[in-house]
Amino acid sequence: MDNIAQLLYLYGIGYEYHKYTGDHVVFDHKTRLQALTACGINVDDPNEVARLNFELDIAKWLTPFEAITLVEQDAPSLLLRVKDGQKIQTLSVNIPTLDYRCNCDVNNMTIVGDYIYQNQRYVQLAVPISPIEVGYHCAQVALNGEQFDTELWVTPAHCFDPIECNNKLLGLSIQLYSLKPSSNKPSADFFELRELVEVSAAEGIDYILLNPLHLLFLDEPEKASPYSPNDRRLLHPFYISIELLCEQFELDSALFFAHFSANTNTEGRCYLNMSHCLTSKVNALKVAWRILNEGKGSWREAFEQFCCNKQQELALFEGDEFSQFLQWIAFEQLTQCQTTALRLGMAIGLINDLAVGCADGSSEYQNNRDLYAEYARVGAPPDPWAEHGQNWGLPALDPVKLKAQQFRFFKQLIQANITGVGGLRIDHVMGLRRLWWCLINDQQQTGCYVYYPFEHLLAILKIESVLHNVMIIGEDLGVVPVEMKSAMSQSHIYSNILFYFEKDYHGQFLAPADYKCHALLMVANHDVPPFFGWWQHDDLQLKYEYQLLNKEQLDKAHKERTVERDKLCHWLAQHGSVSVTRECDAQAVYGALIDVLANAPAKMLTLQFDDLDQQRLPVNIPGTDKEYPNWRRQLNHTSQEIIAQSRQLIRDAVTSRNL
Repeated sequence: MDNIAQLLYLYGIGYEYHKYTGDHVVFDHKTRLQALTACGINVDDPNEVARLNFELDIAKWLTPFEAITLVEQDAPSLLLRVKDGQKIQTLSVNIPTLDYRCNCDVNNMTIVGDYIYQNQRYVQLAVPISPIEVGYHCAQVALNGEQFDTELWVTPAHCFDPIECNNKLLGLSIQLYSLKPSSNKPSADFFELRELVEVSAAEGIDYILLNPLHLLFLDEPEKASPYSPNDRRLLHPFYISIELLCEQFELDSALFFAHFSANTNTEGRCYLNMSHCLTSKVNALKVAWRILNEGKGSWREAFEQFCCNKQQELALFEGDEFSQFLQWIAFEQLTQCQTTALRLGMAIGLINDLAVGCADGSSEYQNNRDLYAEYARVGAPPDPWAEHGQNWGLPALDPVKLKAQQFRFFKQLIQANITGVGGLRIDHVMGLRRLWWCLINDQQQTGCYVYYPFEHLLAILKIESVLHNVMIIGEDLGVVPVEMKSAMSQSHIYSNILFYFEKDYHGQFLAPADYKCHALLMVANHDVPPFFGWWQHDDLQLKYEYQLLNKEQLDKAHKERTVERDKLCHWLAQHGSVSVTRECDAQAVYGALIDVLANAPAKMLTLQFDDLDQQRLPVNIPGTDKEYPNWRRQLNHTSQEIIAQSRQLIRDAVTSRNL
């Protein structure tokens, strides 16, 4: 292996992959070099290439312990590297914070790896140690009288899994901003979320899957996509509830609601004016902030402790105490909603959603530039839904820099997003293993896979999950590596099944008996039209209206959709108890579909709140930005009204779950 080839390997720059068609693809060498260049490496400097090869490969064998040592909780052993034949007389591990000390049995060591450098063989040894509790522990290791420091990451076998063997759970999927307030407020927030928790828990709902609640752009409210956030470690003040704030601090809500005026629902379409909604909310919060600062409340101590704990994450708001206060209140209110969910008997409560990346130009990107590759953006290779691949425009983290920082940033990311919830859905979970980097080569967009330190990222996920009793769901749609599927299964990371996409090689809907067991099953998600719109072809007509399809394309799409509806009717005839035809209304077909899915093996069945509202408009049309008002559409009815009109369907699903 030459020096460049070795460095490509050490930086995780992929060599090949298999497309969704099964075709074997070898990446162009120029593209791979472009990825290396994006990591700040001068590939034309042989001295720099040689230096990096030494630092990333050889150097770790010349010292007994790296900065991080992974330890399995169930079979704890310490890994060390020494020269072959080196006599080990004494070896001990000391963790002062745990009052832990272990004198190792130096006669009980196993060789688990080796390396040859300058004709000298080095070996990696594993020696059993006494059990240690799950977590990250600063350890002092004494080897033959010489002391070394390492951080022991004691990792459980799998993530926290609250679903017992034969149990099945029922949940709702919502876009929080889309909930319709019962008051004159322009948009929903944590108050409407708490209301939804209360009415759905009474019907036996076990969890509510949320859209990402990440901080968006306060100075550009119309950048509304929760999947292109400003900072994934912070919450969007848009969701702060004035009602809950008034409850907490015993304030008169009448002082604030003069700032609010509702949107006007025109022709059955209500799209939020995000600038108006956010401005109204922030103005009301400024009034609250002024009132609270005039008093001498005991809240200050908790607020200051929050700021101390999140000092790095709040760097964006240094010197801006009001913005820091908004973050504290947002996390407090989210936690309150989760507490309410558990108190009312929900098995999981709230499930948060972690976006795969941050937006270009975001504060997360700007404040952590040293962790990101230059000119590389995250996307996806060609698949059945995007034959030319996708460029999501999200900056790509450099895997080597991430590890050099001892993964502090990734820890912050996970810890922030499991705060105040019972579950975490990770968008494009394959990104823990590899991400598709979109690059520019000779003024043409190209791309390749770049691999990440999966073992360490997975360890963080499992540790944080168990420490905080938060289950993990991975959105695994698209091209999923075999090793990723295996790791998800072994780690109890639940899969995410979308009914629309579960098909065999002949394009027929998959038999429900073939669905995965450890999975969250949904009819669709935010990137697919609501079922009522899909059944009635409304999404196709909408694309035509917004000039995303011409007349010829529209006619073709109508014919293809008719075929899909026939396939669904045939599938329901095979697996359901109710016969439906293409002429049936959407409500009858939807009810029959949920009846079948409720009896599928998947342990989590999720009903989209859009479908219970019989919503026909999509919340998002992938591939559009300005054409369609994505991430703004409100529901037609309040949560109480939707639950009331869906009560029988929900109760039937609950009954099926308990059989």
